[in-house]
Amino acid sequence: MAMVEIRDHSIWIKHIHGTGDLKEKLMGLAEGDLIELHVDGFRGMWRKMDDGKDGRKTNGIRALGLAQKRWHALQDKRGELVEIKEATDE
Repeated sequence: MAMVEIRDHSIWIKHIHGTGDLKEKLMGLAEGDLIELHVDGFRGMWRKMDDGKDGRKTNGIRALGLAQKRWHALQDKRGELVEIKEATDE
């Protein structure tokens, strides 16, 4: 199981702890790629952040739509860990 620390309005991949499979998958995404995740039990769409103007990878993802509202609502729990996993068709 992977956990992510609530620290920002984005999820920085370095703040994901636990099994490395999800972390590696997120690191392999190209800028703008979409991935559906369960974060703290909420299923939503996330977008890999654009690379920097100097070409360096930005190792973070941003929530979209309702997932963004849910993630931003968790900001009062900064420092806490919540479960994160890739959404699959159950």
